[in-house]
Amino acid sequence: MITSANRDRMGGKSKMPLSKKEMQRRWEEKTARIQAIIKDRDWDALFAMDESDDLSWTLEQMLWSFVTRRADGELDLSGLSHAQRVLFLVLELENATQADALPNFFEEGFAAYGREAVRALEEVGAPRCAAALNAVVNTLPDGVYPKGDEGFWASIMSGENSDIWDKADRIFVNYTDGRFSDLCYAYAQAHRDTVQAGR
Repeated sequence: MITSANRDRMGGKSKMPLSKKEMQRRWEEKTARIQAIIKDRDWDALFAMDESDDLSWTLEQMLWSFVTRRADGELDLSGLSHAQRVLFLVLELENATQADALPNFFEEGFAAYGREAVRALEEVGAPRCAAALNAVVNTLPDGVYPKGDEGFWASIMSGENSDIWDKADRIFVNYTDGRFSDLCYAYAQAHRDTVQAGR
């Protein structure tokens, strides 16, 4: 058994757990730093982040400032560079599948972005997720999600296409290719020159 005395002798000092107050203070400081990075579009500070979850979440919020929503409810990604679009699509796919299910991605303004999202997944190194999404997109009429089509909705809930959509959801939820934040962190660092804007 490793006692605190033995730990000290082995060179590892035991650490006192942080108090609730100290944890709260650190969380507030971190949140304030992240909000400042987003507000100032501070790309240097963004890329100095060493935690993939922090960088991915902060980058996603920054990229939203370059995206607009059209009158039909669909998103316009033309304000993003290629590398930004890749990251944005992958991060939004993660949000949709981890918080809800794959149909949510298409319902939230990405109805026509299925094929591009497949390529984005391939580009960040998520081939199994890309293959699963490609199978899903192949069920869409002309590759576009038909919002408001009750017959199609029934087909993905319990009909002929439900197995394809269910399988894709499982592949995404289980991070079959690895955590998206890690994949996006590596991709963003490798493509920094085209990810950061306004330089």
